[in-house]
Amino acid sequence: MLDSVATNNTSNLLVGRYIDPKLGLVEASSYFHISNADTLYSSVDTAGRKDVTWLKYPSKVDSIRFIMPYTLYQGDTLQNQTFSLTQLSDDASLDATATYYRTTSSPALKSTLLGQAKNVRIRPVKDKNIISGTSRFDTLRIPITDPTFINFIASQRDLQSSKDNVLIGTGFRNKIKGLALTSESAKNAAILGISADLSVMKVYYHYKYIYTLRNAANTADSIKVTVDTTKANNIYIGLYTSSTGVAQNARFSRITPTRTTAFAKLEKGGDAIPASATSNEVVVQAATGLGVKLKFPTLSKLKNGKDIAINKAELVLEPNDNAGLSLPSDLVIVESTPANRPLRTTTTGDGSLYFVSGESYSAAYVAKSNTYTFNVTSSLQNILSGRNKSNGWLLSSTSLVTNSSTGVRSPTSSKNIVSPTPDRAIFANSKMKLKIYYTYVTK
Repeated sequence: MLDSVATNNTSNLLVGRYIDPKLGLVEASSYFHISNADTLYSSVDTAGRKDVTWLKYPSKVDSIRFIMPYTLYQGDTLQNQTFSLTQLSDDASLDATATYYRTTSSPALKSTLLGQAKNVRIRPVKDKNIISGTSRFDTLRIPITDPTFINFIASQRDLQSSKDNVLIGTGFRNKIKGLALTSESAKNAAILGISADLSVMKVYYHYKYIYTLRNAANTADSIKVTVDTTKANNIYIGLYTSSTGVAQNARFSRITPTRTTAFAKLEKGGDAIPASATSNEVVVQAATGLGVKLKFPTLSKLKNGKDIAINKAELVLEPNDNAGLSLPSDLVIVESTPANRPLRTTTTGDGSLYFVSGESYSAAYVAKSNTYTFNVTSSLQNILSGRNKSNGWLLSSTSLVTNSSTGVRSPTSSKNIVSPTPDRAIFANSKMKLKIYYTYVTK
């Protein structure tokens, strides 16, 4: 069991539940702010139009709908799910500067639902037309039906200023503490990853006015034109910052596993069970903090009283059949402490991680060979020479960050070494191999 998994401000909000055939039930729910922008301009445009007469000013909200594209899923997409949005209670709070973990307690919620999308069947079909310019899975659409919430949004419109403007203004965050996205479903359903950056609350409103259209030469009035249409304002979930650079929006996912068999003994950071207790299989499951510790107690016997030089060393991992579940796209290996925790540059706080030295401390999954391969030549040389008193390596999955200048992908080295995504990989002992190519050195 690895250190707590930080889930605040990740690109996906996780929601749903599914049963992992090896590990048991995994459930997820998410909590988030919606935009606290000072002003939100509508697209009503009467500029340059003469003798504008308003017949229906957009002070009334026609409807509100959350549009939430999902970018990943895990589990059985044939099972229906009901997704619900609920407002946080008046005494709850979310802090944009705080670190939230997958185990963070759920904020208190109001008893009235804002809205639901009932009996939804997940569509694992990518369609670039669902959202212009992107390639995503389908979109979850949740209509808001709570009249109190709808009336509050309508009340935020500023009827005293220019009729071209719609205001979501001061005091909005004091009234809307945040929202919760939860699901109800059969236990063998699926977990969704909702794109936080692409999700919006759309406020639809209707307006109607008449203006005078002049002739082509702009020398005389012509006819009366009626504009009658519906527009929408987008209120975003994404992470926004103020003009001073201070974060304004918070979000996090709570991920709760109910493990079965010997895996149930893994409860807190540093807990470990031997592979012999799990049929000689070990598991990497990022969202629930499961990792693998690798130790090589007989490595020193390789020398056999002689001097050797390591020409090349590779750690090759071949995952078992994943029962239709997603494999991690990348794995990393980090030096371990004796207490089975990641070795860091500091003994307290979130010091940087000590990745296993070598030509590659991360490995991408290669589908053609069904392997993850690490080049660990340098690390093996240091261990055999006595320069590195290794306490073993921790294997986990991670999200890699791409450097915009160099294009090089590398994992973060800060708060945690796991990525809060619902994928997992299972490895049998016989499919985890340390390949060492070496030369005996004559004294």
